[in-house]
Amino acid sequence: MPAMEQHQHQFLKMQALHWLKHKMTDLCAVEVKYSCRRKKRTADAVGISFRRREARIIEVKTSRQDYFRDDVIASPSGYAAVADYAYILTPAGMLKKEELPAGYGVMEADEYGKITIVKNPTRNKKPALKLDTLVRRTSRAATNAHLFQEENKLSKGHQETAYSRSPVIQMIRATCPSCRKRHPYVIHPGQNTVRCRGKSCKTEVELARARMTIVSQYNGTFIKEMNAIYGDISEED
Repeated sequence: MPAMEQHQHQFLKMQALHWLKHKMTDLCAVEVKYSCRRKKRTADAVGISFRRREARIIEVKTSRQDYFRDDVIASPSGYAAVADYAYILTPAGMLKKEELPAGYGVMEADEYGKITIVKNPTRNKKPALKLDTLVRRTSRAATNAHLFQEENKLSKGHQETAYSRSPVIQMIRATCPSCRKRHPYVIHPGQNTVRCRGKSCKTEVELARARMTIVSQYNGTFIKEMNAIYGDISEED
């Protein structure tokens, strides 16, 4: 898969997770591995509702080539076969409704990842996998993702300190809607846009729509102390 397509796939996969979290409320995860009819499969995103006793799977496709070479979608062990509802999530306008196998719904995402349902899926009344099986598989994927995040936090060593209260600058990460790459930026609180740092992409990124996350933030005290240290270093040089 080309690098651009990989970035877009990862981006849409996370949008699928956010959509499932809002829709399902109980248990959601990405990269959920399962076995059906002696075939090992991996679902891009799975959501479980305990109250409704149902599972939904979202498979992300970022190009027509990627979609048409996938032999899992329409197979007896495919996503619509094992869940109550299954969707294909694509960039806007990529697929026609009639190009999907029976049972699947179609979701489209705009350049900022906002998802719209273009076609509703048909409920599978007899999924090939029991709900309890998908619950176990989804729980395992969610646990693995959580442990990975915790390891990342420990490796970064970031902690909230007195320097982060009432910040005047923030270090953030935001996803560009054009190249789909996620870059770090330094902004001031309340800043609305940044220019993409990609070498061949200078898109103006709207932070309110770009799933911005704050990595760290610093206040005036921190800036003053840094300036004092920098001044001492300059004089020694």
